[in-house]
Amino acid sequence: MKLSENPIFITHKRLVHRGGVLAAVLIAGLIGFSLLLGLLNSLSEIKLSGQLHGWGFRSPAETGKNIYGWVIGVEILVLVMLGVNRVTRALQEDRKAGLWDSNRLTPLKPGQIITGYWFAPGLREGYMAAVLAGFGLLVVLFSQLPVTLWLGTQTLIWSTALFCGLLGILFGMAAQKSSGAVIFLAMLMFCPFSFIAPSRMLTNFLFPIYGIANLFQTGDGNRDWTRMPEIFGLPVPPILISLALQAILGLFVWRTLVRKTANPFQPLLLRWEAVALFSMLVGSQHALLWDAWHGKFTAPSEPWRGRELLPIVHGGTLIIGLILLVLASPQPEHVRVESMRLGFKNLGAVFSRSAVSLALSLAGVAGLALLAQFAWGLAASWQAYLVAVLNLAEFLLIFALLLEFCRLRHRRRALGFVALWLFVLCAVPLILAAVFSNEMIARVSLLAPGFMALTNGAESWPQLFLALLAHFCVVVILFFGWRRQWKKLLAHTAG
Repeated sequence: MKLSENPIFITHKRLVHRGGVLAAVLIAGLIGFSLLLGLLNSLSEIKLSGQLHGWGFRSPAETGKNIYGWVIGVEILVLVMLGVNRVTRALQEDRKAGLWDSNRLTPLKPGQIITGYWFAPGLREGYMAAVLAGFGLLVVLFSQLPVTLWLGTQTLIWSTALFCGLLGILFGMAAQKSSGAVIFLAMLMFCPFSFIAPSRMLTNFLFPIYGIANLFQTGDGNRDWTRMPEIFGLPVPPILISLALQAILGLFVWRTLVRKTANPFQPLLLRWEAVALFSMLVGSQHALLWDAWHGKFTAPSEPWRGRELLPIVHGGTLIIGLILLVLASPQPEHVRVESMRLGFKNLGAVFSRSAVSLALSLAGVAGLALLAQFAWGLAASWQAYLVAVLNLAEFLLIFALLLEFCRLRHRRRALGFVALWLFVLCAVPLILAAVFSNEMIARVSLLAPGFMALTNGAESWPQLFLALLAHFCVVVILFFGWRRQWKKLLAHTAG
């Protein structure tokens, strides 16, 4: 079916046009025209006096980059932020009105339903962005900038809009308010995960801040933003990295949306998808950082290779693992129904379906990815590697066991109790350490050993291994509680 024949696309397109498009397009045109006039005025001042008063720009190219930066800033705000909000809100309104369920019952395929919501609700913002892109091209031409700057930035902006549109549909399925999608995207694109954190962070490529900044930079002054990033030492244009990441992650999101549209009771992620997605994200991040140590992790020697690089990646790995465990872990009731259908009564079958075995798989993947930073210097830094891997494995196992234990015991209140116990295990020791000014207490925190091992190689290794042993005791206690709860559920099912 062609997009122009898709009934969902046609319906939302009519709604957008009925709400008015001309005013929005004129607003975008006025913004672009004002910036273009500002550029022409600046160029005339430079031509007459050799310098733009108040700004200090001495060349048309420098002035053009500044003006074009304003153009694409407004374009990103309109197309990505406001466009995602439109997509999310349209889907949520249809869900409340019952139209979403009605669409699912029509002969339309799930992919066709998703496509209609993907492209139609943000058409007004798309028109505005197209007008701004046209004025941006004029700015580039008048400033005698290379056309590749315009082509590259526009490609990244529109690919990001498509990728974020899929995320907007996912938010529309899961969240009650559309503002959550915009806040989440703003945090990823403009908060510490992007600008304040080192440039080689994965979010700077998934939301292509690095690629856009690299296109604006010239020369070799700043190592972080002017040169091409490296994948295991091989230079790769940042625009290719961004497009590849968005395409791969977008494919996973597309599969999830199609599956949930076809059957709302399906999990958001299948187990193999969670492992594959985790491998792609963590492996890509370590590949981007490989040129910092070339497989010999030691104290960084250059300013951009700061001590915070690997701890930030370690923390990001924990967060991604937690999210995937929540998305891919089945509800106990689903496993109970499956046990009745297939007739299994043993814990081995439950273990193969639970989040606990998935946590072990994710920990193995993370350990292999982290080995890339230590492989050629493991003899000198094996303690740091071992502590970091064991800490990561224990954290994921504790979370998976805690999640299923609370779901089995507390049901609807499960997430609240999971948050409570994670706060006790992770944050309370840090708070007590600050209150009593005792660093030893901080090492008891579930988060501490891995971060300490990767931050300061002079840490007392016996104390960190003792902390890991205490965390392993928590794993054992939770495992026995987890097993007891599953036995009670299976016995109730058999009865």
